[in-house]
Amino acid sequence: MEKINIGERLRRLRKSLNMTTQELADKINISQSYISRFENNRAIPDIDMLSRILFALGTDLSTFFTAEAEELSEDIIQLIETAKKLSPEERKKLNEFLKVMKNLS
Repeated sequence: MEKINIGERLRRLRKSLNMTTQELADKINISQSYISRFENNRAIPDIDMLSRILFALGTDLSTFFTAEAEELSEDIIQLIETAKKLSPEERKKLNEFLKVMKNLS
C-alpha cells in the first residue's frame, strides 16, 4: 500500500489556489506555523482539523484522498477548482471553448 503524503497534497492544493499559509491559517483560525507543520509533515492533522482545512481550500475529504488527485499538476487542480465555482451554463460554455482550443492545436 502506498503511503499518502498529506502535507505535500495540502501544499499543492493551497498553492494552486494562490493562497499563503497565513491566509489559510486565518480562514480556519489557527496559527500559520501549525499549517506549516502539516505541510512539512512534522504534524498530522486529525480528521476534524483536516476537514476544516480542506473546506477552507474549497474541497472535501473524499476528493482530497482520491488516487487521481495526487497525480494532478497544480494548473489542473486550479482549473478544476475554478470550474467547480461556475454555474452549469458557464461550465457548458467553458467546455465548448476548450473543445475549440483543442481543435486549433
